[in-house]
Amino acid sequence: MQPYIICQGDYLLKLAHQFGFDPDVVWNDDENAQLRQLRPNPNILFAGDILYIPDEAGAPPRALNVTTGSTNTFVTNPPTVTLTVCFSDAPFASKAYSVQELPELAGLTTDGNGVLTFTAPVTLETATVVFTDPAATFAFQVGNIDPIDTLSGIFQRLQNLGFIDIETAFDPTNRALLRAALYAFKTAQAPSSSAPPSAPSSSPPSSPSGSGESSPLSSGPLSSPASTPSPSSSSPVSDPGSSPPSSAGPPSSAPPSSGSSNPGPPDESGLTGDGTLDDATCKLLQDAHGS
Repeated sequence: MQPYIICQGDYLLKLAHQFGFDPDVVWNDDENAQLRQLRPNPNILFAGDILYIPDEAGAPPRALNVTTGSTNTFVTNPPTVTLTVCFSDAPFASKAYSVQELPELAGLTTDGNGVLTFTAPVTLETATVVFTDPAATFAFQVGNIDPIDTLSGIFQRLQNLGFIDIETAFDPTNRALLRAALYAFKTAQAPSSSAPPSAPSSSPPSSPSGSGESSPLSSGPLSSPASTPSPSSSSPVSDPGSSPPSSAGPPSSAPPSSGSSNPGPPDESGLTGDGTLDDATCKLLQDAHGS
């Protein structure tokens, strides 16, 4: 077995197709035991992780029989993943849509809750969903969601759910922004009687809903492949075959512009001192986002 360094957008099924190995055999190999413990979902990996793959992986394919002086036809059938995207806005419920990169797909329609589901090859890196009524286009990156126990993964999920403005870039030192967004998310999820007693100084702005602008998705197959939340403040990038997440409405006030690099102990937001979430907040965010 040889080490392979995970890049942004990599997930197990995609790599298995790319390098020609059995995903189950490789994932369950003893040399990948540490990675399995660190990343329980093989379709949500983190750039810099080490995956051990067979030594012969990536070797040139064996010679194929061809006839000179004539046309030779070869067909490849890459494995597929099921991508699920949830739009929380009513205008996108029960609406026809197409996927720009997959013109062969026809008759696609969101369900009554604004959830769209389609099957895509693991070679697909971006899925551009196009609605005609209302006219809107959303572009999603497939396989780019980071693990939920990383700051970037927390940020991506909150942004996909609409609690961080879509134009805001991830800044690992801005813990104040994450805390404010997490607090707002938890307040929106919890019954009013059980809302946390005190909030951070400000909350993040709401994201545009059904704006028709293209919005990148950090998502795994749509990250894992993961099911993917929509840019309309719903909920992800999700694992193939996972059920669509529930939606949550974002707050309306603006987030703080900077944060402390020393976050201190966990508070009502659920973000702990080491930059991870407490168990309850992690589960709440994972359930809402879908991955």
